[in-house]
Parts: sequence; C-alpha cells; structure tokens
Amino acid sequence: MKLLTAQQIKDWDAYTINHEQIKSVDLIERAAVAFSKWFSSFQEECRDNSRDEVVKIFCGLGNNGGDGLAISRLLAKQKIHVEVFIVEYSKIKSADFKLNEKKLIDQKKVLITYISPNSELPIITKNCIVIDALFGTGLNKPIDGVALKVVQHINANSTCTIAVDIPSGLKSETFTIDELVENKIIHAHQTLTFQVPKQSFLHAETFPFVGDFHILDIGLKNDFLDSVSSNIFYITQNYLPKLNPRNKFSHKGNFGHAICIGGSFGKIGANVLMSKACLRSGAGLVTSFVPKVGYAILQTSFPECMVMTDDELYEIRNFPDINNFDAIAVGPGIGMNDFTLKSFSKWLPTISKPCVIDADALNISAKLLQEHHDSFHFPKNTIITPHPKEFDRLAGISKNSFERLQKQIHFAQYHKIVVVSKGAHTSIATPDGKIYFNSTGNSAMATAGCGDVLTGVITSLLAQGYNTIDAAILGVFLHGLAGDIAAKNKATIIASDIIEKLPEALFAIQ
Repeated sequence: MKLLTAQQIKDWDAYTINHEQIKSVDLIERAAVAFSKWFSSFQEECRDNSRDEVVKIFCGLGNNGGDGLAISRLLAKQKIHVEVFIVEYSKIKSADFKLNEKKLIDQKKVLITYISPNSELPIITKNCIVIDALFGTGLNKPIDGVALKVVQHINANSTCTIAVDIPSGLKSETFTIDELVENKIIHAHQTLTFQVPKQSFLHAETFPFVGDFHILDIGLKNDFLDSVSSNIFYITQNYLPKLNPRNKFSHKGNFGHAICIGGSFGKIGANVLMSKACLRSGAGLVTSFVPKVGYAILQTSFPECMVMTDDELYEIRNFPDINNFDAIAVGPGIGMNDFTLKSFSKWLPTISKPCVIDADALNISAKLLQEHHDSFHFPKNTIITPHPKEFDRLAGISKNSFERLQKQIHFAQYHKIVVVSKGAHTSIATPDGKIYFNSTGNSAMATAGCGDVLTGVITSLLAQGYNTIDAAILGVFLHGLAGDIAAKNKATIIASDIIEKLPEALFAIQ
C-alpha cells in the first residue's frame, strides 16, 4: 500500500469525485458512515454500564469539521447522547461544513454550542468520549488562538479521545522532532484514518498523539494509486508478494537448504530459535552450525535439523564453507570474542549466497566498518536486521526515529543491501531508496529471542528462492502475524510461541 502526502490524498479525493461524478460532501458522508460503524463496535467493546457516556464532538470550520458534524448526525440516529462544539477560530466556513451544519440543525437531535475566543470551555468528565474533528490533513501551520485553548483543554481532561482522520495539529508528513510541539497537538487514544495511514503515524515519537490507529475504507478509487509515485509503503496482507506454490510432487529439495550459524557458551538457544523458525517457515532443509558445546543441545531440542560444529568448544572461531547452501543466517549468540571477530572478518567477503546478518555479526560488522570504512563491503544479496542500538553502532547514533529512518535509507542505498530496522512498525529500506513499514506485530513480542526468530524466517524465504526485498517484506509480515496469533488473549508470550504459530500465519496468507 502506497503512503501518500497530504496533497496526494487531496488529489485522490478529487479524482474519486470526478470519476464517480459525486460531490465532495458525498465523501464526507462515506467517511461519517465508516466512522460511525467503527464507533458502534468500539462502544460495545468498551462500554461501562455503570456510567452514562456522553460523546462530545469538537468541530473546526473546514471539511474535517464537516466530517465531525456528519458523524454527530449519524451517532444521534443511533440514540447516542451527542453534544457538538463548533470552534469559531475564523469567520470562514467551508461549503461542505455549511451543508452538514444545516443537516444537523434540521435534525434537531443534537445540542450545538459555538465556542468563540471569549467562551467558557465545556466540562469534560471521565464519562465523556471526545471526538476530535478540529483540523484535518490540510493544516499547514501550528494551532493557535481559541483552537489552541480547546486542544489544551481536551488534552488536560479527556480520558478517551478519538481523532477523525488525523489528530488535530499533527502533519501528515512529519520529518523532525521539532515539529511535534506537544501542547499544540491533540493527544488521541484512537485515530480513525481514511483509506491509508498518514506517514507521520509510524514513529515512536508520534504515538502519544496518534494512539492506536485504524484504517477505514471510504471507497476512494484504487486506480488513482497507479498514477502517483511514492517511495514509502505500508505492508498489509493485500499487498504482499505472492507465495511460491507447493505442488503435489514437491519434496524437501525444492524448498532450499539453509545454514544457521550462531551460538556460543550460554547462548546456544539463539541458534535453536533461529533454526527452528527457519524450518517452520518452509525451508526444505536446515543445518545449524554451532561450537561443540551446542551439538547435544541442537540434536536433543531440535531433531529435525542437521548439525555441524566448529572445532572449538565454546565459541565459533572457524566459519564454515557455505557453497553448498542456498541461504545463510549468521549472528545470533556468536558473541564478540576476538577469535570470532577475526574469523568473521576473513569469512564475510567469501559469501556469495543470499545472507541474513543479525545480532553479534552486526556488532562485529560495525567494528569492521569503523576500522576499515573505505574497504568494508557487505556481500551481495545481504539483508541486515538490526534493532535500534545495533543500527546506531553501524550508522552512528541517532537522536530520534526520524533521524534514524533517514540514515537507514541512506545506509541501504550506500551499501546496496536491504536494511530491516526492528520496532513497532518494523521498517525495511531497500537499495533503490524505498521504505516499507510493517502492519503486523504487537508489544508482547518485545521479548528475548524474538529477533532470532525473525532472522530464521527471512533466511527460510531466501532459501526458498525469494529475492531479498520480497523475503524481507514477507518475513517481517509473517513474523508479526505469528506474534499476533500467539498473543491473542495473552498478556505475554515467548519467542517459541511465535515459532509455533508460523505455519498458521503462512496458511492465513495463502
């Protein structure tokens, strides 16, 4: 799914209006219908029968305010107690706002209060649900005046704020932390955004404003997306690369042989998790390479894999010949031993097969990159999977996620590799300058070994013949989906739970 700029979204509205021969107010009605349907489900899930809920909708004077007025009218039809507050920060009202204002007045079911600069602000109690429809994506300057007072009043008092399309004061495209002026942006707990997420929603720093976001389809014409360019994408099930088919006469040799290199004394479990995830994700054969201390552990805990060992007992000092394998994973649990580092530095340039580099192999790579910046090269067809601290070691410390994202894009282009930056919306930067944000996964996955599982999943897909970009996209999505399935009705999970749900996740996207 392409992520668009505010102007492109405006153009998409216009394209739909023109090609369907409808009016802009009809799009507002579609948005209001979609919002009210979601709201009904939300209210049923969250209803506290001991309290009398009041929905207070704050509307601006533009089309976002028009959305709010249309939502008010539909919620009132559902016999929900609605109060509307129109914030008069200007003398200019949009045409669609006026039409919806008249419809709401004619309905005679909703109390409308106009808030001017000298008005007292309404009381917001803990029983209130606040709907923010003050400003939409067209806002191009910080909120001020009476609108700012309303924003600050909502933030100080509301325990449940739902934003219409985008939290008022937040830009669709946010590039620096300086743009996030906390007391000038609504702090939404839920954001209902229309058709596609806004680019600014996908950063940790914007979560206090956006909360959990939900995408509502309002029927904008999809063929418009073919005519616009974007280097930013949101990975959903409808936009995944196609899975390679498995026919009746397939055998294990058809699905690749992966080698998973990792582990040291006390950290053999990292290789167990990586190797299990690799085989669970569909690789035909998996060989685990560990120091001798890991042999019995792998053979006992994971009998389905084959095991090769280093001559050393406690750590890897002699990286293996990988010419007979279809894909390589390296890094989890190998440690930063000097002998491991020296051996890795000699072995890395010999890799000629698709490769996933993770964990300590990334930390070693970062050290090599610092010492030999001009001569260091990642192998062709490499995917790296750093968490933020590991990426900072590779590319330099970033002050925030906005800065880190730009470095990620540059790093992928400069080194001609795929960079998977792990997080709430794991991002994938490709050598051609594109960036993909993932839609699956949850906070229960913030647990030891989860990254080792991801390495195994992506390596499995490489072994099965997917290219590096498709393997990264599919791998990240499947990993997150398996985590979502594992975490259903659970407060916490462990990495092994994710592995067990990988076949179910694969089946779900067939």
